Amino acid sequence: MPRSRYRFLGDDAPYFMTVNPWLPVFNRPETVEIVLDSWRWLQAKEQFRLHG
Repeated sequence: MPRSRYRFLGDDAPYFMTVNPWLPVFNRPETVEIVLDSWRWLQAKEQFRLHG
């Protein structure tokens, strides 16, 4: 059984990432670097496109 009920089935549509406004996710430089490094890796290896 998958760990999440959300499944990405195709590459023909964009996916969305949302963050709860009351959680301080992007206020620490270390956390921001982890997210940016992950996005950079996805852009290089998986043809990831970020629309924001």
